[in-house]
Amino acid sequence: MQKIQCQNIKCEGCVKKINDALLGQYPSLRVNITTQIVEVEAKESELNAIRAKLRELGFLASDGIFNKFKSFYRK
Repeated sequence: MQKIQCQNIKCEGCVKKINDALLGQYPSLRVNITTQIVEVEAKESELNAIRAKLRELGFLASDGIFNKFKSFYRK
């Protein structure tokens, strides 16, 4: 089981958004609102696609120093 630390997962609506996007392809997917962790059984090669989808949905910060500053100032 792979764990992906996310951000902005605050309610069941967020969980539904993630499930709608990924659960069909990854039936083992579980989202924990409290820890903001997405768990999924996936091959290492599939994780990039999962992370890209989470990033697109706004639940995973983009890589790079600019986005680290942006997320810092958003708090």
